[in-house]
Amino acid sequence: MKNEYKEFKKIAERYEKFLILTHKGPDVDAFCSSLLLRQILMEMYPKKTFNIQAKQNPSMRLPNMKDIEMVSKLDSDGYDAILITDAGDLSLCIDDEDSVDDTLPIVIIDHHDTFFSKKENITIINENMSSATEQVYMLAKEVYGKRFKLNEDSASLVQYGIVADTGRFLYDITTPNTHRVFAEAKSIVDVDLEDFAYRNSKFPREATPAIVKYLDSLTIEKDMAYMFVDRVELENDQELRRGSSEAQAFLRDKSLRYIQGVHWGFIIKPDMNTEDNWFVSFRSTKGYQDVRGIAEELGGGGHTYAAGVLMKANSLNELLERVLSVVRKHL
Repeated sequence: MKNEYKEFKKIAERYEKFLILTHKGPDVDAFCSSLLLRQILMEMYPKKTFNIQAKQNPSMRLPNMKDIEMVSKLDSDGYDAILITDAGDLSLCIDDEDSVDDTLPIVIIDHHDTFFSKKENITIINENMSSATEQVYMLAKEVYGKRFKLNEDSASLVQYGIVADTGRFLYDITTPNTHRVFAEAKSIVDVDLEDFAYRNSKFPREATPAIVKYLDSLTIEKDMAYMFVDRVELENDQELRRGSSEAQAFLRDKSLRYIQGVHWGFIIKPDMNTEDNWFVSFRSTKGYQDVRGIAEELGGGGHTYAAGVLMKANSLNELLERVLSVVRKHL
């Protein structure tokens, strides 16, 4: 068994109360991986506590979503350890108003190529799988062996999470193992993918003002487009701030590459936890641009057609200048 798998098992067996978190503006894979992890651990350790905290509900109906504790502020008080899915660092999960103790034992279960500095209290499980959901499934299968069995709820979560992050198996992150995992879940229950695709296309109503603000910044250069929102605007408008993460995710995945003549681009969102941090997310249509290379040149990473980077800059203009200086070399 891998060392990080052993460490996960040791933490799961040692502590009693676990807080489960995922990234801000959670997508389907974020919710599915956290719900799947909770269900597995509750079955393995029925006398222990595993709670998911989130500031919004999934945009579609998922098994056991009623068990997500909806909060206005994330709070780790009373918990012994933190489990994170679909995010490479705690900073991607919390805002300034949250009260989360970053010195607690933390296990990160992720699948992105962007790695953060490892601290002594953090265990990272990341084998670059198609989705965090696939990674949670493989972790449970390895750690718990025959004790781990899918039921209809967990099998549905596996399928939803994988399909959401692979674009129904169209993205290059899909591997033979992805298909095997999906087939194992599908043998338990057969989810309706057409219905899923419709429901997964929705976005929260509260994201609308932020979507409008992002679209107002839309700039197109040749076959590349980009959008952004400034930190000052989010600081001065709580309505915009509440919906900014969902708006960024929706436009990044369902709009940026779907403009006529546009095949790739990026979208910028400030990290409201750290004054000079900015998230830059790149997306590309298959065969047009290797955005991973661009992200790596800026200090980040990711996949060929989906990548990102966390950058430091004193202002939006400074950040744009640095990003565009690299991007324009590839136009």
